[in-house]
Amino acid sequence: LSLLRYNANLIKMKNNMVSASQQLKAKLEFFHQSIRLDLERYSDQMAYGISSEKMLKAWKEMEEKASQCAQAEDIGYLDEQIMALHTEIVELQKSPYARRQGEVMESLEQRAIDLYKQLKTRPPDHAYSDSTDMVKIIVQTVQSQDRVLKELFGHLSKLLGCKQKIIDLLPEIEVALNNIKEADNSVMQMQGKRQREIWHLLKIACTQSSSRSLVSSSLEGTASTPAATWLPQSSSGNAAPHPLSSLAAPEDGENFADMIRENVNYLELFSSILQEVRQEQNSMMVS
Repeated sequence: LSLLRYNANLIKMKNNMVSASQQLKAKLEFFHQSIRLDLERYSDQMAYGISSEKMLKAWKEMEEKASQCAQAEDIGYLDEQIMALHTEIVELQKSPYARRQGEVMESLEQRAIDLYKQLKTRPPDHAYSDSTDMVKIIVQTVQSQDRVLKELFGHLSKLLGCKQKIIDLLPEIEVALNNIKEADNSVMQMQGKRQREIWHLLKIACTQSSSRSLVSSSLEGTASTPAATWLPQSSSGNAAPHPLSSLAAPEDGENFADMIRENVNYLELFSSILQEVRQEQNSMMVS
């Protein structure tokens, strides 16, 4: 019964270990597939998108670390030992010595008591008689006792051996569980870090796209200004060179000054956007 209680505790811990190992295996498979796809897509966009050698190196290190975490899910050696121990315990339960072994000894005891009662009922003049039957029973009792005790002690030794194996296995299972939990936490942290970096890249890409759109719209606005407003029109409608006497009117000068101020504003905005993008890239590379 003591061995069975230990065995029940062993089965419970083994089931927890197998469940944790299977969960870690599934997470590692998902992580490997995800990071391989991310590395492929990152390589595809490096030529025309955003690149960071430090981040690429960190991702490859994550992939190697995940491969090392896979060692924690390898519990095959413990599972084999536990299964062999279970087989041994089942065999002990089937053994006849797992049940009561007093029938032979009790039978001999009862026969000896019967002979003693017969001896007491004899008359005094027949007090001395043949005791061969009693001697035989005593000899059989001693022989049976030696045999039964030897077999029972052998059975108890096997029980104690199995119990000691369980006691030795429990700390190993505990260590395996802790290793699996640590590997699981490490994989989840790497997955979260990589996803934050991907969103950081997306933010930088969106910022760059917005800056390009602003510059493009500024250039289009400048190009769309009619060239004729800068040149005087001849009577025939064709543009003619500016003579020294035909300078821009005050109104044209004001329009020209407004356009310069507008372009300066766009230039300042573009410079601030570029500075923000550089800061974002530097912070990403540092992290």
